[in-house]
Amino acid sequence: MSEKYNVGDFVVYDVYGICRIVKIENLSFVKGLPKRDYYVLSPLNAAASTYYIPTKGETPEQKLRLPMTEVQIRQLLLKAKNSELEWIEKRQERTDFSNRILSSGITPELIALIGCLYSRKQQLEAQGKKLCSTDENTFALAEKMVKEEFAFSLSIPAEKVSEYIHTFMESKN
Repeated sequence: MSEKYNVGDFVVYDVYGICRIVKIENLSFVKGLPKRDYYVLSPLNAAASTYYIPTKGETPEQKLRLPMTEVQIRQLLLKAKNSELEWIEKRQERTDFSNRILSSGITPELIALIGCLYSRKQQLEAQGKKLCSTDENTFALAEKMVKEEFAFSLSIPAEKVSEYIHTFMESKN
């Protein structure tokens, strides 16, 4: 076996967050099909869940990666400082655009998406209105992704991540 990751490694699994590889197991989920090696993942924030990801093929390269380092987070936030998204009025276009950003993982565009949704939420609340449920769900998922990984990588509590980002974005860096 020449897997990219090893038992005990922490990885980011798509939008599901930080997981620990607890074992690599040779399995077949469909009777009659040959067995293949799978990473068995245990999510940090959902201990009762288990994910099985093939060790070979497209899935690991598309869905798994190592958590960012502090240096990578700072570089990402520097890029995000110059990224601003404009509100897309048509809901379906906005949803499609947001889903593309979410599926790309944590990028400067994801940070900008959070900023855009937050600004829109503030504007609507000032008018006594709310974001639509799709936008609210997108905002919650994007925040969860960022908070979980940043908290893990920076060794800070998740509730301090927004403050960390805000302080960084307001700095002259």
